[in-house]
Amino acid sequence: MTSQQRRELWIIAGVAIVAFLALLIAATDPAVTALDDGTKTVVRSGRHPLLGPSMQTLTRLGSGYVQLPLAAVICAGVWRRHRRLARSVVVVSAATVVAVAVLKWLIGRPRPNLTTYGFPTGHVLGTLVLSGVLLYLLWVFAVGRGWRAGAAVGFALLTIGVAYSRPYVNAHWLTDVMGGVTGGFAATALAVLFMDGQLTDEPAVPPG
Repeated sequence: MTSQQRRELWIIAGVAIVAFLALLIAATDPAVTALDDGTKTVVRSGRHPLLGPSMQTLTRLGSGYVQLPLAAVICAGVWRRHRRLARSVVVVSAATVVAVAVLKWLIGRPRPNLTTYGFPTGHVLGTLVLSGVLLYLLWVFAVGRGWRAGAAVGFALLTIGVAYSRPYVNAHWLTDVMGGVTGGFAATALAVLFMDGQLTDEPAVPPG
C-alpha cells in the first residue's frame, strides 16, 4: 500500500476506536438502554417461523466454529505463495479471538437473555475482520476487479445478515452489535496494516 493509504487506515482505526469507546460509555445511559429495549421489541415483533432457520444459519456463519477453520483454510492457500503473509493470517485470527474475549470479560455487560459477556458481539466483529482480510488478500494477489467488487458486496451482505441475526436470536442488544461494527472496523484496519507490513521483505510468488 502507499503511505497515503496507510495513513487513511490509521485514521479509520482511530475514528473507529473512539466510536467504540463512545458506545461503551453510552451503553449505560438510560436513553440508550431504552433504545436497546425498543429495538429488541421491534425485532421480536418481526420474527417469522420461516426466518428462524435462516437467522440461525447466519448467526452460525459468524461464529468462531466456522470462521477459525475458514481462516486455517485461507492460511493454507496463501502459504505456497507468501509464507509471512500466511503466518500473519494466523496472528490476526488469534489476536481477534483473544481481543474479543478480553474485551467481553473486562466489560462484562449482560446479554438480553441474561447470560454474560455481551459487549461487543464477536460474531459481527469477527465477520468484519475475516471479510477485510479476504478482500486484502484478493487485492494483494491481483484478483480481477469484478471478482473483488462481487466479494465486497457479498461480505457486506453477510455482515449485515450476521448483525441482524444476533438481536433476532436474542443474543445481543443493538449497542452490542454497534460495538461489534466499530470494533470490527478498528480491528480490520489494524489487521490490514499489520499484514501489509509482512510484504516488505518477501514478495508474493506468482501463481503456477
